[in-house]
Amino acid sequence: MSTNDIAVRGGTVIDGTGGPARRADIGIRGGRVTEIGPNVGGVREIDATGRLVVPGFLDIHTHYDPQVLWDSLLTPSSWHGVTGVVAGNCGYSLAPARPQDRRSLLGTLEMVEDMRGATLAAGVAWDFETYPEYLDAVARRGTAIHFGGFVGHTAVRTYVMGEEAYERPATDDELARMRAVVADALRGGALGFSSDRAGFHLGDGGRLVPSMVATQEEVEALASVTAEVGRGIVHIATGENYRWVYDFQRTLGRPLTWTSILTYPEGTASRAPYATKLADHLQGRRDGADVWVQVTCRPITQEFSVAEPTSFYALPAFADLVSVPITERHTVFADRAWRARAWEQFESGRWLNPRWQTVTVAHSPSRPDLVGTPVAVVAADRGGTPFDAVCDLALDDRLETRFTVTFANDDKDGVTTLVQGEGCIMGLSDAGAHVSQICDAVMPTDFLANWVRDRGVMAVERGVHKLTGEIAGVLGLDRGTLRPGGHADLVVLDYDALSPGPARRVRDLPADGERLIADAPTGIDHVLVAGVPIREHGRQVAERLDRLPGTILRSAAPNGA
Repeated sequence: MSTNDIAVRGGTVIDGTGGPARRADIGIRGGRVTEIGPNVGGVREIDATGRLVVPGFLDIHTHYDPQVLWDSLLTPSSWHGVTGVVAGNCGYSLAPARPQDRRSLLGTLEMVEDMRGATLAAGVAWDFETYPEYLDAVARRGTAIHFGGFVGHTAVRTYVMGEEAYERPATDDELARMRAVVADALRGGALGFSSDRAGFHLGDGGRLVPSMVATQEEVEALASVTAEVGRGIVHIATGENYRWVYDFQRTLGRPLTWTSILTYPEGTASRAPYATKLADHLQGRRDGADVWVQVTCRPITQEFSVAEPTSFYALPAFADLVSVPITERHTVFADRAWRARAWEQFESGRWLNPRWQTVTVAHSPSRPDLVGTPVAVVAADRGGTPFDAVCDLALDDRLETRFTVTFANDDKDGVTTLVQGEGCIMGLSDAGAHVSQICDAVMPTDFLANWVRDRGVMAVERGVHKLTGEIAGVLGLDRGTLRPGGHADLVVLDYDALSPGPARRVRDLPADGERLIADAPTGIDHVLVAGVPIREHGRQVAERLDRLPGTILRSAAPNGA
């Protein structure tokens, strides 16, 4: 009788290393791969004939920090072959947090990551304070897939400085205490340290986020803790100020990833051309910097509501909305002077370029006939600017209108160049954030189906590597490849049928919160996490399990420690 619990038989194995595909069976026992070769048997057998067998996908850029506390399945990611996620990106972890600082921390998540305040208040149970305690709380609840995270600068700064984190530089004593908090988080399992230095995010109460109030010296001092304790990596949301990370990394000596390079139309005043950024990145790599820039195959397309237009909060005019209750925001949108000021800021291109030709009506109770119509066409019919058309239609709909806008990354040739770039890793799904606006948790299935298979941007072996082994290598995780003795996280794909499927809007979050989900991908036949099936024959089965198989992804201890 076979000693394997499961045998995956008859498939074409792509092991995640970038090496060639080969026909082989895989044996699994005790959550590990026991053998890869011919004639492998098991107590249970999965027929993978005509299918690809690949490592489970890793998502390095999510914001599942709150959601994991109420959604142990970590959807939509677990529906799309993702078997491991990293949260706490951009400096926005949910811990550490003292009781008196929880409100402002959630307020910042609501502002920056489009996480509805009522949902956060109802869904987050505060049975933790420090970052290690947070990871323990997640482990107690259990997860269908593996979960890890960075400890975030904003949370660390608020933990030490309280409300003054939003107001002033840290003292030497406060910086020393922050460094100790980061060290404690890393030794307790955090996968690294993250910070937001982009400069355009407003936090709780419309204030600049704490990580932007910090000095550059503070950012580097906190990031350097990873080197001092010999654990974890660094993630920086740099915005346009990205060049410094290459010099800093060579001093740091730990891997560093930054977000992000996206394509923008030529002449966009607020963004450097992607080709310039890519050239700088490649030069930095040649100069010896272990820096990995995140790119994505997804266009930056958002479905936004005028009642909560977080897509536009980078504009100073929209700061006026922060203190206005949603029930009274119609007065702002009706104010012609405010509209004129906002339009002037849009037109300057200094903060963002909404590309009005890409803005279309997505939902309108009073004018369903306009769904799919560009607002520029609506403006031409009504008179006024496209932004006037947005405001007027929203007022007619009692602010229930939704619009779709594409900000960036829809240049297919440019995206192809980026995903093929050396040292460019797949990231920026933002899964768990902006859930009423986007559903980019589908990025792995979109990339393999629409870019690797259909557009042929690279060989399938390299495409799988970019979603698995490459990301694991950056994070320093023993994941992302299929090998004897390795973790049995794998996906059986019907490659020809693979598709992320449609997105739809549902209300399934705490406090009746809504989100966009993609719960009907095709071509994902089986998903195993630690050798336990969570998807079988194209259907989710995790809900039936007595014990969920996911674990906490923790930073590795230094050699000899």
